[in-house]
Amino acid sequence: MSAGLVTAAPASAASRGFTVTNSSSATLQLEGLNRVHHVLCVGGRCVPGVAYPMEFEGRPQVGSDIAPGGSHRFELKYGFDLIGGIQYAAQLTYKVEKTNAKLEVWIDTTPLSNNSRCEVVPASAGRCTAGGTQITFTR
Repeated sequence: MSAGLVTAAPASAASRGFTVTNSSSATLQLEGLNRVHHVLCVGGRCVPGVAYPMEFEGRPQVGSDIAPGGSHRFELKYGFDLIGGIQYAAQLTYKVEKTNAKLEVWIDTTPLSNNSRCEVVPASAGRCTAGGTQITFTR
């Protein structure tokens, strides 16, 4: 058995890894992590502005960079219950170097799936693709 297999840390069963990859020629800087809000309805009563839990088992620090060709990994917590739905969620904001452009990324975990979506603002500054645990920025 190779030493790499013996010493490699096991993936946590309590988190799911999302990877943000920079396939552009510009550096991306992580500006912030924010809670994702939604409307919670129970028994016919709805309350707007309720935030999903946002907890990580590992993530880059705010202010850290993704160099061209590099990536960041976010280990967003995962939970299971019989009702289902989003368990944990986060919104990530990156600044595109030497521009006023931003890459906005939303990630969430449910008992049965890992979801992501992204947007570049303004759209003329680049494009992004997201699905499952993989998010990619290009220019």
